[in-house]
Amino acid sequence: MRRWRLNSGYNGTTDQRRTQAGTIPMLKHYMERNLDNFFYSSTWTPAEITTALWFDAADASTITLNGSNVSQWNDKSGNGRNATQTGTAQPLYSSTGLNNKPALDFDGADDDLVLSSVSDLNSVSQSWFIVAKRDNANGRTEISFGIGNQQESNGLADIPRWTDNKMYSQLGYVANRPSPVSVISDAPYINCVTGGAVQLSYTNGTLIGTGTTQSLSNFSVLDGGYVGSGRAMSFFGRYFDGKISELIIVPSVATTQDRQLIEGYLAHKWGLTSNLPVDHPYKSVVP
Repeated sequence: MRRWRLNSGYNGTTDQRRTQAGTIPMLKHYMERNLDNFFYSSTWTPAEITTALWFDAADASTITLNGSNVSQWNDKSGNGRNATQTGTAQPLYSSTGLNNKPALDFDGADDDLVLSSVSDLNSVSQSWFIVAKRDNANGRTEISFGIGNQQESNGLADIPRWTDNKMYSQLGYVANRPSPVSVISDAPYINCVTGGAVQLSYTNGTLIGTGTTQSLSNFSVLDGGYVGSGRAMSFFGRYFDGKISELIIVPSVATTQDRQLIEGYLAHKWGLTSNLPVDHPYKSVVP
């Protein structure tokens, strides 16, 4: 819900109240003339809804650097699901990595960040959002973010999955999965997948496909979670070569309103409003 604050210009002194407002009709006049300034709203952020996981490269306070590399990315959801890495597998921090805005840069070889506390994210009834760009279409299948074990049939979840110049997302094992959508490798995207019995996959606020969840039982998370890879399926070499700026998990199937709020927030924050469809409610207006 949007937060409103009073902005009347009155500083609490009797003299100011008498000279600026005067009588009740005069107060009405001032309110009508300056209605646009009478109220102002603060910008909406995901802090106003329940999140299960939230990584934000624009929030420097959440990033621990080891030189130019990221050793820890802290979770802003309040759940303490911080992602860590040691040694040469640490991604690079770039202050201008995505649309001249901050991002973590993954090399596609071995970089990722590891989440060990994901056992309670074992439900397909979630909604995942990510702002990312892939640097190279190299013929390999790569995953920007994944949770699961080493058998896809047991429920790997990933967002998005990239192969050449195509991508799609899934939560749990999906029958009739959405067909991959064609994309430009070096362009940034807002990708979303909402779970449940029928999964919906969105790119830049546009529905690109639907899938049927094979089972509504919880998927396995025995192998933890990874930002910058689908290392749960490492035998396919699914490390991500690209940039990630923001990742949000909502622990429920997002309503259309909440999905569009998050898409609008991400689009305006990361300079991606031109990617939204013309009928998106937040294409021109900040949520």
